[in-house]
Amino acid sequence: MTDPRDVIYAAIHSAFVKYPKEDDPGSHDHWIQPDEAIHLTKVVMAELTANGFEIVKTQK
Repeated sequence: MTDPRDVIYAAIHSAFVKYPKEDDPGSHDHWIQPDEAIHLTKVVMAELTANGFEIVKTQK
């Protein structure tokens, strides 16, 4: 089973890779570093938990 943190991390990181900064030609492909994506993932998970949300995996 995939950890929800891994899914959120992948979504955050890939969004920044697919949509690079347009106003910064030196940004290359990544304008968010992996450690920053990890931090954002932790913040999202903490906010969800603090607000009573629970991530559950459903059968497809």
